[in-house]
This record gives sequence, structure tokens and C-alpha cells, in this order.
Amino acid sequence: MKKLSLFLLALTVSMPAFAGFVEGEQAFNEQRYSQAFNEFLPIANEGDFRSQYYVAYLYINGYGVTQNAEEGLSYLQKAVDQNYDMAQALMAYLYSEGKIVPEDKEKAIDLYQQAAMQNNISANLNLGVMYYKGDSVPRNYQKALEYFQKVPLNQNPVVSRYLGDIYLNNASLRDYNKALQFYKLSAQQKDLSAYFSLGEMYRKGLGVPQDMSQAITYYKYAASQNYSSAQYMLGIIYANGEGVSKDVYKAYAWFHLAAEQNLTSAADAQQKLIRNMSLSDLDMARRQVVLIQQNEMGKIEPPLKAEPQPVFDGNGTGKSGVMKPIGGSGAGGQGGPVRRRSSRRRRR
Repeated sequence: MKKLSLFLLALTVSMPAFAGFVEGEQAFNEQRYSQAFNEFLPIANEGDFRSQYYVAYLYINGYGVTQNAEEGLSYLQKAVDQNYDMAQALMAYLYSEGKIVPEDKEKAIDLYQQAAMQNNISANLNLGVMYYKGDSVPRNYQKALEYFQKVPLNQNPVVSRYLGDIYLNNASLRDYNKALQFYKLSAQQKDLSAYFSLGEMYRKGLGVPQDMSQAITYYKYAASQNYSSAQYMLGIIYANGEGVSKDVYKAYAWFHLAAEQNLTSAADAQQKLIRNMSLSDLDMARRQVVLIQQNEMGKIEPPLKAEPQPVFDGNGTGKSGVMKPIGGSGAGGQGGPVRRRSSRRRRR
């Protein structure tokens, strides 16, 4: 069975803790999974919901123990039954994606909501994405915004980018200043889509003075990282001479690079240029492809450097301070501030 690409949040615990939990957690964080499993298993069998979650995770992924999805699900359900938000979020992810369990979006949403009520970062992130995309729920940007506002912005650049998209594209919520702020936060974490959106804002003058030089700077960084939409847009800019001297060779080159990634619009634009090129022009255009590959691809420094991220305060303005992230964040993943939990078992 293919191992799931999941993330885990290592939890701090207040004393007293079950003997062996701290040792198991340390072993897990150091990727000594076999030792971690041996530490967690006895206390999981005693009913410790945190250890049940870890044991489930190790079984499901086959880390330190023979992979056994059925056994992993059994332990995970025990932690879910104790209302443990981490287990609820992971089980929700499995149901949402149909991984090792039949896909069931209704169960996934219910479990995500239970976890979100306990301020689980992953649950809030995934619910926000579901409402943003209209995935198994009616598309609702306001609800998406409410869930995204509960996710620390330094957890995942996707959150800032989605917030930027909402404030840029939704007529009832449109706020160009907020969109610009959130795109920049996302771009500082090297989110290529955010760089493309910043390019669009400066190219079209959306909430900022129209500035093609700035737009091209953002497009070029994303394009140099193989972001096909930015490559295509540079092709358009050079083909039309928008803020630069018209250059069909550079236009061809950027269209070509985007077309190589199966972007149909870029392939069509490239063919239109070819129809008006002589053989010598085509040779020059192909040389331009090589020059860009040698001199620009992967070699352009990001225009926006990473900075300490503000915690979202619910009003879009941010506030000083950084919540310390542990682990990763994303679909099905856990991440967020260090949180203290009592070792006391929680029941519904």
C-alpha cells in the first residue's frame, strides 16, 4: 500500500503524562519510528488518545512497524471516540480523499467541523478550501473566509493566497489593499501563484498604480520556477510589446516553455507566431529558448524575501507576533502553535 503523504503535529504535554509518552514523542520527532511505536503502543492500549493517534499514524504509513491500515484505523477511531481533534482531522482527511476508507464527504465534513470547533488548524484550513472551491458544499466565500481566518498565516502560503483571491475576485468582499497584503505574504513564502497574482494586479492597475516593470518582475520569478501561466503571460507581454519593446523571439520562447507543460493556450499562441516566421526567425526564436533556459530558469532571486508573518487578527490587518509552527500544514496535515494538553482523557 502506498504510504500516505500526511503531516503530524508534535504536541507538548503538561505533567503528569503517561509514562513513555514523552520518550515516544521524542523518538518520533527524531524519526526513530520503531522505538516510538514501542513506547506509544502500551499507553495507547491503556486508553491515551494521543498515543492512539500516533500508533494509528505509524500503522497507516508503515513507519517503524509493518503497514497495517486496518489496525491503524482501529486506533484512530478510538482517539476519535475520545473527541481528539487531531484524530478527527486525520480521519476526516481519509474520508475526504477516499484513502484506505471509502470516500465519504459528509463524514469528512462532520469530522472536520468537530475538529474545527476545537481550533484545529488543519480542519479549519481544509474546510476553508472546501467552501472556497465548492467541494461537496455550496461555494461560500464568506464561510471560507471565516475558516481561513482561524489559520495562522505562517502555517501555509496557500491560506494567504486564498485570502488574496477572495478579496480580489469576490465582488461583495473585494478589497484590493487586503488582496495585495495577502498575496505578498504568500509570495514571501515562495508561492508561485501569489507571484502571478501580484503580476496581474500591477499589470492591470488593480488597487495599485499600473506598473508593467513591477508586473514583469513578479511574472519572471514565477516563470523562472516553471509556473506555466506566468510563462504564458510573459509571452503575451513580449508579443504585444506591453511595457517592453516588442520581441517575437522572447514571446516564442516563453510560449514554448509554457507549452512544454501542456498549457494549450501557450501552444496555440506559439503556433500563431510560427506561421508568421521565416526559417531564420524560427532559428533565432529557438536560440532564445536556450538562452532563457541557461540564464533565467531557476536562477532568478525571489523579489520578496521571507519575513516574520503576522498572526491574522480577523480584520485583515494582522498584528505583531508569530505563532510558532510545529510540523507541516496542508490537506490532511497538522500544523500550528505549540499547544499544551492535559493527559486527562477527554470524552464526549
